[in-house]
Amino acid sequence: MASIVIADDTRRYDGRDLERRPLGGTESSVIRFARAMAKRGHAVTVINDCAAPIEYEGVRWIPLSQAAPETCDLFLPVQHPRLFRLVPRPRRLAVWSLWRPNNLRHYKQLPLMWRYRPIPLVASDYQVREYSRLLPRRRAIVKIPLGLPDDVRGLAPLAAPPPPAAIFASNPARNLLALAEIWIERILPQRPDAVLHVYAIHDLKPGDDPWRAWAGVVLPTRVPDAARASIRIHSTAARGELIAAMRRARVMPYLGHKTEAFCLSLAEAQALGVPCVVAPVAVLPERVIDGETGFIRGDPQAFAEATLALLSDDALWRRQHQAALKLQQGISWAEYAARFEAALLADL
Repeated sequence: MASIVIADDTRRYDGRDLERRPLGGTESSVIRFARAMAKRGHAVTVINDCAAPIEYEGVRWIPLSQAAPETCDLFLPVQHPRLFRLVPRPRRLAVWSLWRPNNLRHYKQLPLMWRYRPIPLVASDYQVREYSRLLPRRRAIVKIPLGLPDDVRGLAPLAAPPPPAAIFASNPARNLLALAEIWIERILPQRPDAVLHVYAIHDLKPGDDPWRAWAGVVLPTRVPDAARASIRIHSTAARGELIAAMRRARVMPYLGHKTEAFCLSLAEAQALGVPCVVAPVAVLPERVIDGETGFIRGDPQAFAEATLALLSDDALWRRQHQAALKLQQGISWAEYAARFEAALLADL
């Protein structure tokens, strides 16, 4: 059994929030990983901006304001070198890069990276390519794709194709504006009965009109009423509701963003059997098998045509739906934990 300390300062949460409210990919990954390692018998502590110390699902959670352990077998800060100092004398230090690793080569971070020389842990080939040669490498980069939870894996094929509905399930700042413009200008004229459901992580207050709050920022302006009605923006959904909405969707069109380092929303959609149309941006091409479980299209018109094909062609949708269920199940968090042990704990 190893003592493992994970540190994350992204936002306030603790292990109970996975069941209580929607979370981003970083927070949900930290919780799922910590639980998986605890189930394997390790002593796991998470230091973050939680409100108070708790123990839940075998994991100890302590606030950043509280004194951290002096030592542990493995210290795993998430993304930020500023966290390296929290545990003064770990036997081993690794940095878990859940985002694009370009921040690690920032001139303010390079001295910390060279002083502490952590083992880099990444989740994609894109991150491996982005990991700068200016950064130290005491050991080789460890790449383990993020686990997928059991609720999206191993489902049976749908009996019938869904209606012509698409889904967006990410941060609206990740090119929802451009996607909405493609939808309105290039897709809707060909399929006026199609609907784009938007389940976006956002900070809208109750009663806010997203078409006013987001106008010109993540949604276009001067949108005709019929087009506006075809883009249905939902309040932040519980996980079960979001999974059900994905299964009801016929396609996930997603333009992505240069910061995408793994993209759990695409990975989960593919595991659920949802064909995806993506742009060749950052890690997105790693999440879709072009022509088999979706399409990779950089040109806006080609992107729209691929989306239209999946909205309209039942045979095409069926082939890609079944291929995604067969080929895109990813790994479980239990398998992630086993791979982590083999890569980072076996020789301690």
